[in-house]
Amino acid sequence: MAKFSICIATYKRVILLGKLLDSLLKQNKVSEHLIEIIIIDNDIDRTAQTIQKEFIKNDRFEFKYDFEPEKNISLARNKAISLATGDFIMFIDDDEVADEHWIFYLYKTFEEYKADAVIGQVKSYFNDDTPEWIKKCYVFNRSINITGRPPSNLNSGNCLFKRELFKDRKYTFDPAYGITGGSDFHLFSIMKKDGVKFIGCEEAISYEYVPPSRANIKWLIKRVSRTGNNYSRTLIENNNYSIKIKFQELTKGFFQGIIALILAGILFFFPEYSLRWFLISISNFSKVPAVFKIYKQEYK
Repeated sequence: MAKFSICIATYKRVILLGKLLDSLLKQNKVSEHLIEIIIIDNDIDRTAQTIQKEFIKNDRFEFKYDFEPEKNISLARNKAISLATGDFIMFIDDDEVADEHWIFYLYKTFEEYKADAVIGQVKSYFNDDTPEWIKKCYVFNRSINITGRPPSNLNSGNCLFKRELFKDRKYTFDPAYGITGGSDFHLFSIMKKDGVKFIGCEEAISYEYVPPSRANIKWLIKRVSRTGNNYSRTLIENNNYSIKIKFQELTKGFFQGIIALILAGILFFFPEYSLRWFLISISNFSKVPAVFKIYKQEYK
């Protein structure tokens, strides 16, 4: 029998959080295991406290609720880890719902491939009136790779870790990334560099809701600007601010950005492909400021 600690950092998403908690209570094939759900409210008004009380009276899972007053997703995640008592730490975002076999498949993959960490598949869903070319945007279609292979994405939206990795604060989310975003990619990149074995699992699915406020070009530009910026920031930091790496990111970001922008123009009358190359262009250009320690802020 294993014990799982599901860590959720939340900020002003009461309705979506309720849907997530409901999906967690409907998990199948885990009756022989112990499960605790840890909610860290990063909203100063503690809006998540009311919704978690609606679920706390159940005979399946243990609930823990706490509050992180400083608006910083890294601090919220670290606090959740500090409250965890399970053999495994799991993360899922507050705008997702878990497939009914989510825990089962993450744990099955962990055991089968003798992993240290397992990353699951996040699929996006939209309002019915969202344009198809927006739905098909690569930002919303994150392939995880074939089960058993290293994951093609390193993010905390759907994952499981051996708890010992976080004991004695061996690994923590960096608060310096708590406003910019990218703390998960930053931490997991360090882990991977240290030899932590990551395995992908395409059967462990969570579904992320994309509201109209995100299903548009303006938000997509903001998102790829942040991800491109954080990618180079992490790469440079992990290589001790190497001049060689900084020069590579500077030149790659600039020239690949120009090439991608040209391709976006050529494909202008094919919205799905033009948007893809336009966003790739923005992502590359955003690497340039990271070389000079200018970072995009995601959570203001």
